[in-house]
Amino acid sequence: MRTKIVAIIAIVATALLLAVPVAVGSEYIPESYTRSTNYYDVTGEPYLLATLVGDCEFYRGEDAVLEITLQNYGAIYRIKGDKYLDSSEENYDDEILLAATELATEIEKSCADHVDVVLSADGAPVEVMVDVQEIESIGAGKTGTARFPIHIDDDAPAGTYPLHIKTCYDHIRNVQVSGTPDKPDINYWNTTGTQNHTIVIIVEKESDFEVTGVVSGMQVGGTGFLNVTYQNTGEEIATDAIARVSDMLPFTAVTNQERLGTIVPGESVTAHFRVSTDRSAVPKVYDLSTGIRFKDEDGDIQISDPVQIGVSVAPKVPFSEKLLANKLWIVAAAIVLLVLGGWWALKR
Repeated sequence: MRTKIVAIIAIVATALLLAVPVAVGSEYIPESYTRSTNYYDVTGEPYLLATLVGDCEFYRGEDAVLEITLQNYGAIYRIKGDKYLDSSEENYDDEILLAATELATEIEKSCADHVDVVLSADGAPVEVMVDVQEIESIGAGKTGTARFPIHIDDDAPAGTYPLHIKTCYDHIRNVQVSGTPDKPDINYWNTTGTQNHTIVIIVEKESDFEVTGVVSGMQVGGTGFLNVTYQNTGEEIATDAIARVSDMLPFTAVTNQERLGTIVPGESVTAHFRVSTDRSAVPKVYDLSTGIRFKDEDGDIQISDPVQIGVSVAPKVPFSEKLLANKLWIVAAAIVLLVLGGWWALKR
């Protein structure tokens, strides 16, 4: 009597009792399938879904790590017997066990092995520091995790940006067996699969500042005004803004901060700092650090990134040169005094 193998549950149970070690999808083994038997045609494959875990909102200039989980929704869709066995044949029992071994291996078709996960910015203002991660295996119903360090560009515009993820993996395409139940020869025909995914990140709106102008009236050993113009290049209104400069040799700030108030996006404002210069200073351009403390639209206090500005220090002008430069004013003042004196004398 010819019997078709249809008792799937019993066969799989038999395979588990045999405890045959199986290295599913571990390698590609080119074998001649004419020397082995295909007992089953099994239909199934991996199906990976990528999800960004945690916060998706970032600020320009921020360093972060994107944690991506890959859920395998792969499944077995059909199991069909490919070979009829004759119970009257001498090796019938052995073939039953070999068929169970093949099935126990082939139902792992939905497992994704050697998964390469590739993250690309696709034009987004993001630098992916390490763009490829590997996950050894993701079984059906299981998850794997890949972590990608990124840097948001310092001048990234606020907005929503899609990032592209490509997954490449191995999985079983077909299995055939030969040999004996205690020493089965399992022949794999592996293939590769590729899937594309998209995740979304958000670059938050914020106030950001650039120094657009510096005017210095500084001289060696003197005190003068340093005028610094700031522009809000961000997308949010900054309130209660206060501009500051730091004390750095050879400068001493007489007034090192000035209240600027509210600065809307695109607006420029100028702060006027009174600064003294040391007598030992050398006439040249010095670097000075400045920044702005402000409140964002949520009322939280923020401090802008420090900016280095160039401050020119001119040589000290000798008194004689100052006198010579102002001689016309001195002569004019003397004439006025003489005229007033003469007028007063005549009047008396």
